[in-house]
Parts: sequence; C-alpha cells; structure tokens
Amino acid sequence: MHALIIANGTLPQPDFVRGLVKFANLVICADGGANHARELGIKPNSIIGDFDSILPETRRYFTSVEQQHVDDQNSTDLEKAVEYCLNHNVTSADVVGASGSRIDHTIVGLGIFKKYDARIHLRMLDTLGELTLIRKEIHLATREGEVFSLIPLDTCTGVTTKNLKYPLANETLAPGVRDGLGNIATSGDITITVADGSLLIYRFHGHAWQFSHR
Repeated sequence: MHALIIANGTLPQPDFVRGLVKFANLVICADGGANHARELGIKPNSIIGDFDSILPETRRYFTSVEQQHVDDQNSTDLEKAVEYCLNHNVTSADVVGASGSRIDHTIVGLGIFKKYDARIHLRMLDTLGELTLIRKEIHLATREGEVFSLIPLDTCTGVTTKNLKYPLANETLAPGVRDGLGNIATSGDITITVADGSLLIYRFHGHAWQFSHR
C-alpha cells in the first residue's frame, strides 16, 4: 500500500501534488499539512499531529475526516504521520512539505530515513527533485549530464559509483567531512553502492537537472 504524506513546509507545484494523490491509497496530513490540503482541494484520509499549526477553520472544514490529536513531544508531526502509515500496512510513502523556512525542521525531517527505512520505503519530494535512501545498492536509468547529489546522514563507508563524472571507489562520505554534492552521470545508467551507513541520493525531476547544471 502506498501513501502520500503532506507536511506543513513548502510544497511543490499544486498540480504536481495533486498528481501524487492519484497514486496514493491513503493521504495523510501531518498537522498543518491539512492547511495545504484544504487550499489544494485535497481531502485526506486522516490528519495527525499535536495540532499546533493546523488552523481552526481547517479543522472545521475537515470535520468528516479522521483527526488524531497526538500530544507527544518526543516525536515530530512527520514522524507521527509515518507511524500512522506503519499501523495501516503502508509499505511506501511520498512526503511533500518536509522542508521550508526553518532549517532545524528540515534537518530533523531527514531523520525519518534513518529511523524508518527498515520498515517503509520513503521518498521526499520538493519542487525540483526527490530524495531517497540508498539501500546498499541502486541502479538508475539516467541521461548523460544528469545531476545527482549524494548526502550522508552518518558515516557511510564502502561507497562506490559507476558512470559518474567524479567516481568513488570504496570511499567514505560523512557529514561535515565529505559529501557527494553535484555529481554528474556520464552514461545512460549509473550504479551506486554503499557498504554501511545511511546515504541519501537527490535526483532532479524531469528537465530540472538541465537548469540546475547550467
């Protein structure tokens, strides 16, 4: 089962978000994400969070929607939404609105990959691209010149790439030490492997990579 989680940060283009709804069996709003859903004309299956950012008029608008007030300050609203997915047999989820004007929220939000990857496949999307965790090895059909970024959440060892302009051969990436920002595909497919650690890959949507690379 696949879900769409709408968080309270900055969303991609409205039509893009509406398009994601078509592929979701469940739409979950993380607290103030319900404000976005109301603006976009999207009816969620559930709204969950500590309700410090959902507007009163949004709660009234969605009176027919399940609303779960979870006052747990040891977890973020996004984590509450992921937990909801796990409790409803969801195996994969797209997340929009996870980043925004607050850097602390953005950085903490990335922790969901490390915390939940063993139980659910997550994909975080913004206006330009998508972010996923590499599970040991990934093979991607690409275009020559396409741009990727490799972002370590912790110390990632044994990182090896194939068909990237700046190759890595059994090397180590770590936050504040070395990352893989802005690597470039040199052929129609790439392979990235990581022996140990939580390594994210950011890939641009459609032709956005061409604009970014100029």
